[in-house]
Amino acid sequence: MGGNSSERKISLKTGNQVISSFQKKNYTVKKFIIGKNLKKFVRDIIEFSPNIVFNALHGKFGEDGQVQSILNTLKIPYTHSGAFTSSIAMNKYFSKIIFSNFGIPCPKGIIVKKDTKFTLKIPFPLVLKPLDGGSSIDVLLIKNNTELMSKLSDFFSGNKIGMLEEFIPGREITVGVLDNKILGSIEIISNESFYNYKSKYISVAKHVLSPELPEHIKKKLSEYTLTAHKSIGCNYLSRADFRYNEKKNQVYLLEINTQPGLTKNSLLPEMAADIGINFDELCSKIVENARCE
Repeated sequence: MGGNSSERKISLKTGNQVISSFQKKNYTVKKFIIGKNLKKFVRDIIEFSPNIVFNALHGKFGEDGQVQSILNTLKIPYTHSGAFTSSIAMNKYFSKIIFSNFGIPCPKGIIVKKDTKFTLKIPFPLVLKPLDGGSSIDVLLIKNNTELMSKLSDFFSGNKIGMLEEFIPGREITVGVLDNKILGSIEIISNESFYNYKSKYISVAKHVLSPELPEHIKKKLSEYTLTAHKSIGCNYLSRADFRYNEKKNQVYLLEINTQPGLTKNSLLPEMAADIGINFDELCSKIVENARCE
């Protein structure tokens, strides 16, 4: 838990909530709070020699295949997806190419780099986001070219590479997977223009379980979610985020999350609770399906 990414606070919340759950069941739990000294983390985990690692990290290092590669080398089973899958899912542009090749509609997008010219063929409004970020940190809505030039400068002060993506108007729907099957869906209703960090963790958006949707749209959401989950080899659980454009009668996959949040405001635990799986049971199911590549 922890880490050095911009999602450190979210990771600590997830980790502490999971630890509380395991302590109720009298598991022997060792908390590893990862900082800048990664060599110390490796030494500590070798010394402790855990049976299983519950990966509560979010963002870089924990969600992009790096910690998974270390644990694979040490032959220590861990929760969530493996190194290859994690690295693909974390790269929003590359994963978009894979999903599109599997017939899943995705917003159009281009990669943008600091001090590098690019040709913009996507109409405004646009979404500017880190190529490999999470929790909607540094995600910006861009309405015109003047705003783009202004916000790019600020964006690149903290990011070396990003993605410009067409903004899909409509309803925000997220679909959860547990045991490689559809767990449930939630519509996110926010005062913000999209489900950003503020909506997730500060002034939390309204969550509507099993939202009213046309049957063919429900079917598409389930189909696209499982296809995305399987296409990159996700292990046991994931969460897919969509936009449903009612005017075009189409859903678009924004991204897939291999490490869905497990905080009190998180979506996957809410879906699980709706079908009778409480948080402690959810954590147990996840850890029971830990594996090593």
